[in-house]
Amino acid sequence: MLTKRNVIPDATRSTATDLRVQRLLTSEPVLISNCRILTLIDHPSREINQQLRAALQSSQQPVLKFDEGDLRLTPVDFASLLSRRLTNALTGVSRAAVSRLVIVYSPRWSGECRLPADAQRIRIAHRQIRDLLRIVYDQETADQVQIIYGGFVFEEELADVLCDSNVDGVLINK
Repeated sequence: MLTKRNVIPDATRSTATDLRVQRLLTSEPVLISNCRILTLIDHPSREINQQLRAALQSSQQPVLKFDEGDLRLTPVDFASLLSRRLTNALTGVSRAAVSRLVIVYSPRWSGECRLPADAQRIRIAHRQIRDLLRIVYDQETADQVQIIYGGFVFEEELADVLCDSNVDGVLINK
């Protein structure tokens, strides 16, 4: 079920798409419907900010897809890139609006050569995303934002990834 690369569309799309998310090992996947995917790494932050604001005013579910690119960044480098991209994308977005947001961390490297520490790297990245939201907004708002892992994951790693309180689920293929 989860041995194939999980796929989230790469392009910023104005059309809606649905995402299937595994939240717990023992539960059925949950469907997040009517999503508008906004990819942070591929588009200028100002453009993403405008599209995010438009999605928040519409009936679509805004989803920010974050990818660190082709490199496996160290936690310090990831935090620096994340801070620049995410804070620019969220400029002027209210607490109430950001609480509707879904963030998908979907690193390109996850489909390549896997390393033993990748499950830990995934958990650290999710914690860094949540921490940045806490700094920019507050703890309550940060806790309301869904942060989902959208990269490749082996079934034997799934429990390790999902047990982290900062990981709200893992995307799965249909």
